[in-house]
Amino acid sequence: MNNLLKAEMFKLGRNRAFWLILAISTGLSALMHYLIIVGWWMISGTSFDAVGLGGLNALSMFLVPAFFNLMIGTLAAFFISTEFGAGGVIKNQILSGRPRSEIYVSKYIVYTLGSVFIGVLIPLSTGLIMLAATGNLEILDGGNITYLIRMHLLFILQYAGYTAMITLLAVLTEDSGKTIIFSVLFTLLMFVVEKVPVFNIVEIIYDYSIFQQFNLVMAPRMSAGMMAEAVVVGVLTIVVVVAAGCMVFGRKEIK
Repeated sequence: MNNLLKAEMFKLGRNRAFWLILAISTGLSALMHYLIIVGWWMISGTSFDAVGLGGLNALSMFLVPAFFNLMIGTLAAFFISTEFGAGGVIKNQILSGRPRSEIYVSKYIVYTLGSVFIGVLIPLSTGLIMLAATGNLEILDGGNITYLIRMHLLFILQYAGYTAMITLLAVLTEDSGKTIIFSVLFTLLMFVVEKVPVFNIVEIIYDYSIFQQFNLVMAPRMSAGMMAEAVVVGVLTIVVVVAAGCMVFGRKEIK
């Protein structure tokens, strides 16, 4: 498994799409944070405002599935889906004798790490650097730092559940274009379910999904019960979706 992880990390480091998306995330994040800090662009009513971190309001954009999916959905398309093409990367890995479940899990883990780096850690670190560069670090205090740590840890757990879904989608489609299109459509569907009243059963499922948790974990305050629920929902989503992905990949005909 360690060798598979090292191989996937090596491929991620050599992946041009990864570095391009990383550069876009860094540049866009720096610009958005700067415009908000200098007061040129105003965003209000966010959870960051509520805890006195208005200078980090740009993070609220990067924490919305419809936004971060554009980056990590594209990464999945050019990191996972393309390996089913003429290059035969997937086929060669299977012929090496490695269990398919280990191959799948290693791809999921490395893809998730890359996605977290691009969609969560880069925006956060860029925002903190911009605060320091503009002399606004005084807005950070013990309570705010605790909020940032708690919120981001719980958010990353839900994020890992989402990357599990996108990994499965990338394996099912075997095509970079389809992966991007279907991931966008899936995210838009979840947005519609959130905003528009639908069937009761669908609303119940949504209320106990990672998509609802994306909103809940950003709350300025969370009870112990809410945090426990976020952990359970995130872990169960990862386990169930990754297990389903291993089954699909295990039965998949690789040409």
